[in-house]
Formats: sequence, structure tokens, C-alpha cells
Amino acid sequence: MDGNPRLAGILGCAAALVLVGCAANFSTSPTSAQVRTHVLRYLPTRYAAHALVRGSTSGVGVLSYYNGHVLLKPKAYLIFWGYKKYGDPDRVAPLLEAYFKVVGGSSHNGVCTQYYDVVDSKTNYITNFKGQLGGVWFDNDDPVPAEPTDGQVVQESLHGVSHFGYDANGSYIVATPHGRNSQGFGTLFCGYHSATSGSGGNLVAYTNLPYVPDAGTACGAGDIVPPKDESAKDEGVTIVAGGEYGASITDPNPGTGWYSFEYGEITECTGRGIQNDPFGKKSYTTGALYSNATQSCVQGYYGRH
Repeated sequence: MDGNPRLAGILGCAAALVLVGCAANFSTSPTSAQVRTHVLRYLPTRYAAHALVRGSTSGVGVLSYYNGHVLLKPKAYLIFWGYKKYGDPDRVAPLLEAYFKVVGGSSHNGVCTQYYDVVDSKTNYITNFKGQLGGVWFDNDDPVPAEPTDGQVVQESLHGVSHFGYDANGSYIVATPHGRNSQGFGTLFCGYHSATSGSGGNLVAYTNLPYVPDAGTACGAGDIVPPKDESAKDEGVTIVAGGEYGASITDPNPGTGWYSFEYGEITECTGRGIQNDPFGKKSYTTGALYSNATQSCVQGYYGRH
């Protein structure tokens, strides 16, 4: 299927946010809780130079392992920050809940299972089990700033940890509501993930997931014919969320898991090869993920589960 080259560039940028950098003009002052400071420099020519031809799923760059942890038994924790107060006109919340209920065990998520970490000389592979939605929380008590900074997203992710409890295999996804997106969204990134430090120094993998339909075609809307029970406007929701989840699983503390300092993470393919994947009885629009095993961008992998 055709991919969106603009989306590919933005998502590639998001994948490299922490160590390579992508954007200026939004606050990234680190809090005391953050493990790694974001260094953001927008390099559009770099990503354009390496962009794949529209529709291509050829290989980009092999990912290397940098001796850090991965999420071996991944769980997604959805934090809908202010959704009921500020609105969800495109019904992003039910779409994300439905998607994360079935992404576990899918061939798409199976791409992650070829990656591993090494602890005490033991190689541990990522697993792809059913039921990876760890919990859903509608936080309607904490006000959402007009343009949340990274530090504010970090704090909300830690509120999520307090609500759900700490899970070393958890990916804490902060979804901001309609009209309340971080500066640079839709022009410099569609979403990104990073890591922070919780109480006791526990590593917390978090994702900043803006209200994707607000960005329109810049973040995947109308990229292909949508699944029958979705609209073209919300296609980017699962493209972006699915890509960031895969990146969070394989590189939860960016640059210490599976990473390419030339091309980014497993999401280096996410804006390309877009298609509707059947997960259970429904289909969801997803982007390809990078497979070291085949050295290509793929929509599924069955080698290890």
C-alpha cells in the first residue's frame, strides 16, 4: 500500500527525538524526574534524504542493541488527560481502547518479538501475548495546559503510575484532548516517547500522544481507504499510537535499547507501507515496523512469539 512521505518524515523525527533530535520551539526543560534531556534539532533534510519511495517497503537501516532493557511483557496504560472536560469529537478514546485490546498477539506486534535484551549474560526475547491493555484512566481532575510541555506530560505520566501502580513492563501513554496539543505537533512530530524516573528511581516509559485528528493529513488522516467502521480522519490515531507503542517496547529509554543513530527506532518505517491490518474481527490502519530479521519494513512477523 502507499505510504505518506510527509508522515514518514514527521514520525521518523519523533522516533529520534531524544538522542538525534528534531524540533525547536516547544519547551523541553527537563524536570528532576527525567532520565534524559531531550535535545531537539529539526533536521528535515536528513529525513527527506533517507525517505523511501512512496509505497516502498524496502529496508532502511538495521537496528543495533545498546545493552539497555526492553519491555519483555509489554502492557499499555492509557491515560486520557482531560478528555471529558476538553472534548473528544472524533472518538479517539474508544478507538484507542479497542485497538490496544487486540494489538497483543497480532502479527503486527509480532515484529517486536525478534528483539531482546541481555541481563547477566542471558538473552531475553520480547513476548507478544494477548491482552496487552493494562488499564484505562480518564484523568478529569488535572487541568490540561493549552500547549503541554514535555515536563508537564512527564508529570501526567507519573500521575498515571500512581493511579495504575508501577509496571516495569508498562508503556504509559498520555493522550491529550482535542485542541490541547504540545507545540510542534503536526509540523514537527505526530507523537513521541521517552523515559523518566519515578519514585525509587524506577524507569517509566511514557508517550506523548496528542489528539492526532487535529493534525489532519500531516499525521495520517485519509492516507488510504479506512476500515469500514472508521473514518478517514482518525486513521492516524492507530498509525501513530501503534508505532510509538512498538518503539516504546523495543527502546523504552531511547537510545539504550534497539536503535539506529542514523535512522532512529523500529518506527523508521511507520509512515510507509500503510495498510489496514485485521486484528481479530476488526481492521486497524497501521504503518510498517522495521524488521532486522528481513532487513525491511514489514507489517507482520511470525518467527517468534
